[in-house]
Amino acid sequence: MYQNKKYATTLFALFETDFKLYKRTIKDKLIDLFIWIVTMVLVTAYLMPYFGLQKSYAAFTIASLVASAGLFEMYTGVTNLISDFEGNNITSFYLILPVPSWFIFLRNLLFYSFNSATLAILVLPISKLLLWNDFDLSHFNLLKFIIIFMLTNLFYAGFTLWTTSRVENMEKIGSVWMRFVYPLWFLGGFQYSYKVLHSFSPALAYISLINPMIYIMEGTRAAILGQENSLNFWFCAFMLIGFIASCTALGIARLKKRLDFI
Repeated sequence: MYQNKKYATTLFALFETDFKLYKRTIKDKLIDLFIWIVTMVLVTAYLMPYFGLQKSYAAFTIASLVASAGLFEMYTGVTNLISDFEGNNITSFYLILPVPSWFIFLRNLLFYSFNSATLAILVLPISKLLLWNDFDLSHFNLLKFIIIFMLTNLFYAGFTLWTTSRVENMEKIGSVWMRFVYPLWFLGGFQYSYKVLHSFSPALAYISLINPMIYIMEGTRAAILGQENSLNFWFCAFMLIGFIASCTALGIARLKKRLDFI
């Protein structure tokens, strides 16, 4: 009991420090998010229909924005960790605290999840205000949304740890976007559904199932827009749990080895 209390106290203290640093950047993050949402939603809803795009595609895009908003915070998380490893290396200091080493990385996982979630949660209400009646939420399922939202942001946090373990130094930080973030996002169903991809090429559709973003996009759209045109929601949730466990376990193991804590 005493040991559990000690762990909880340590975790709270670390979170308190992280939150103080987070408050310094939250204003700029919110401004950037607002600009991103407004430009994407307004262009998709009001300009693209003149090029033949169905007006209902705006709702499809909004669900995709909710699903992917936290992904772009991953780049910041990886950059901060690599900078720390090559600079003050505060992470190594945390690892000598009287708690298991995995506990410190658990703190990273939870904080990165919180970081991405606080931004992603704003996409839906802002988009609704922009489109109002043109954004139909009659099929919105709160329980499914909460589940997929939590799993999505936990995946982004675990993926941050795994990606960090694959980046050697700050000179190679640019590869995070081109090798990891962009391919997963652009080929993960941001602009199309799995159903459409399967009708175009079943082979490509089956190959895309190795991409965790497919499950994030499809699960989020099922929760917001309804199950009809998406992969089964519970299948998406199950697959995401597997990806979260894999990325987190592999990321922590590689980072511990990198920092000589095995």
